[in-house]
Amino acid sequence: MKIFLRLSKSLVPYWLPLIGGIVAMLLFTVSNVSLVYMVSPVLKTLFRPDSGTLESVRLERESQTREDNFIENIKADFSSFIEPIIYKSTKLKTLANFCILLAIIMFCKNFFLYWQTVLTNVALQSIMNDYRKRLFEHIHRLSLSFFDKNKTGELISRIVSDVQTMQDSISVSVADLIRDPLSLVIYYFILLFIDFRLTLFITILMPVIAILMNIINKHLRKYTTRSQENMADSVTILQETISGIRVVKAFDMAEFELKKFSRYADLYLQNMLKMIRVRKLAGPFNEVIATTMAVAILWFSGRKVIAGDGLMAESFMQYIIVLFLIMQPVKNFSNQIARINTGLAAAERVFQLLDMPPIICDKDEAIDIEGISEGIEFKNVSFKYESSDDFALKKIDLKIPKGEIVALVGPSGSGKSTLVDLVTRFYDTTEGIILFDGINIKDIKISSLRNLMGIVTQEVILFNDTVRANIAYGRSDWPEESIIEAAKAANAWDFICRLPNGLDSHIGDRGVRLSGGERQRLAIARAILRNPPILIFDEATSSLDTESERLVQEAIDRLMQGRTAIVIAHRLATIVRAHKIVVLEAGRIAETGTHDELLALGGAYKNLYSRQFER
Repeated sequence: MKIFLRLSKSLVPYWLPLIGGIVAMLLFTVSNVSLVYMVSPVLKTLFRPDSGTLESVRLERESQTREDNFIENIKADFSSFIEPIIYKSTKLKTLANFCILLAIIMFCKNFFLYWQTVLTNVALQSIMNDYRKRLFEHIHRLSLSFFDKNKTGELISRIVSDVQTMQDSISVSVADLIRDPLSLVIYYFILLFIDFRLTLFITILMPVIAILMNIINKHLRKYTTRSQENMADSVTILQETISGIRVVKAFDMAEFELKKFSRYADLYLQNMLKMIRVRKLAGPFNEVIATTMAVAILWFSGRKVIAGDGLMAESFMQYIIVLFLIMQPVKNFSNQIARINTGLAAAERVFQLLDMPPIICDKDEAIDIEGISEGIEFKNVSFKYESSDDFALKKIDLKIPKGEIVALVGPSGSGKSTLVDLVTRFYDTTEGIILFDGINIKDIKISSLRNLMGIVTQEVILFNDTVRANIAYGRSDWPEESIIEAAKAANAWDFICRLPNGLDSHIGDRGVRLSGGERQRLAIARAILRNPPILIFDEATSSLDTESERLVQEAIDRLMQGRTAIVIAHRLATIVRAHKIVVLEAGRIAETGTHDELLALGGAYKNLYSRQFER
């Protein structure tokens, strides 16, 4: 119920088309009921010689004895109002009037049905679109630790599959969910209007039907949730297989991946079939109950009509027709409740993601900074990942003055990338603080902090767009001259000129149409164009050949002049001119100094250097 109420609140911004749709539904239902009401007058006119004119129906009504009660008084008042509209002075004129009224009612019915469908879908499709955008926005606000714990395929499934299930289940259902109960209420009052006692007898069976339907819906929610989880697992395997297709092919593991995918796909199929069996049970179940009731009423009440001790024949036929007509909205309503439960199961997973708070976020009093004048300082900083009991960094004390180039070296797993992730505030420290010009990093707005930085990562991230769009990432107002200058500085301009459309050439998914070195140089050009005061290079030249590495390193050296730079490097030759080299071992700072100082020290850095150059 909480999920349904939460979804209902989403309707508020789109109240205007929704109200319009509800009004159209109401008018559609009135039109439909009008057709049902016309059954009795038509039968009277065609099959009773003494009826079919305004005068005859008035005489008939006045001659009938009736009980003096509320229901009978309403029936009499309604008949007095409606008879002049339906009946005319002769039977032929009455028949002609019927034809005109039926044509008008049918036109109105379909006109209102069209608009109620259009208007409600305007509201509901807009709501689903909002949820997609909210999910996408929320995912971008979550910290990296969230992505460490959750699979990419699972997140894609939440945004695509779950929202689609919500849309399929709710956007189609809500219009009917309003119209069908409305039809049920109106049909029910018509039955009361025709025969009060008989209708009350039918009403006694309704709680039993409601209890059985509740049992069906509980099973439906369970199977729907399972099927969505299986779909998420399937999407994860699909995403991983496509991303790593080169490895899959190289190791001839297509059959292995197929078995993994098939296992989750089969589980999804099983739960979907269970869900379909339960969902499709609701409609036939209600139709059987309603038909049984109608047959029983037809038998017991029909005998009274034949014996002349009950309703008039045309009123009885009207009652039976309404009773059979009520089956369709009952069946529809049951199916829609089942579909709504399917949508609610998907909505629950969507809301779980939306309700997940970002761990890394701005304080209310966080400030903007435009640059740094002193530098960056680590004070007694320790850090461990949520998934680990061991500290990745331990008691780090480090100063990075403005304008200095600081290189981080050490064996794999020593904490180099983790230290950089703390500077960019991808993670927050477990202990200690990081200061920018003496200001705690947690007191600075995240967007302001990251706008100071240009980052080139070891894993090159490019997008399925043009060369121009990748270099100018997120900015369409960069002058072409600046883009070309950045490309030249990164030694990328020569290969860009060889592409079919130059800067406007598409590079494919993750830059697949480029070589590894070319992708790396585009990433460097992107950082150069941004021209930030703080530069971070994580193995920025690792994918380049010897000549390209030399040229790009010269460009990087020029770029870093006068800027604060943090460089992670395994190739020690690229950082010999750094102002400070920090050697990390097992999450601790082992040594600090210049290249010459550390060589003279003869410690960890000397050992690393010797293994690379003194073979």
